[in-house]
Amino acid sequence: MNSSFDKSKYSNIKKVILLSGKRKCGKDYIGEKLVEKLPVVLLHLSEPLKLEFARLNQINGEQLLNSSSYKENYRKDMIKWGEDKRNEDPSIFCRMAIEQKHDLCLTNPIWIICDIRRYTDIDFFQKYFSNCLLLVRIEASIDTRKKRGWIFTSNIDDSESECQLDKNVEWSFVFSNNDSDNFDEQMNNLIRMINS
Repeated sequence: MNSSFDKSKYSNIKKVILLSGKRKCGKDYIGEKLVEKLPVVLLHLSEPLKLEFARLNQINGEQLLNSSSYKENYRKDMIKWGEDKRNEDPSIFCRMAIEQKHDLCLTNPIWIICDIRRYTDIDFFQKYFSNCLLLVRIEASIDTRKKRGWIFTSNIDDSESECQLDKNVEWSFVFSNNDSDNFDEQMNNLIRMINS
């Protein structure tokens, strides 16, 4: 895949929102709630990674895209393969996610990337969309994440893909997504920030 990116095709963009957080913190849920309220397109950097990994390994790509035990069976190998690809080309999955939904990206003024995990992901979007970028961290307690089905898995939950963005990032907004938190108030505040 060509490593260049032509931003001029996407002159309609008003905001690019990068969502980051641990497994089972609610990144996809919050992204989906924003879709209900705003003219957005949801992008997942993991989607092209999973589909290409599935194609190369002749396994079911659609099952890798959902939160299933099927995906968990391949997670370690996908992470390793994805890291190898990123080492060759740090922004490969950022570009692939945009190209994969090219038509939707052309027509929607707000993009939400639901699964940034690395500094290089942020770097790509800062390079091309710095004037309209929001960095949003989704946080949830370990107890809340466990209630949502999270189980600590060594070499996954303590890996770079889960931990790199835990520090050295200046978040535009931190969304506390525990059951006891005021979800609606935070969502309204985030929407106001997106619309500003």
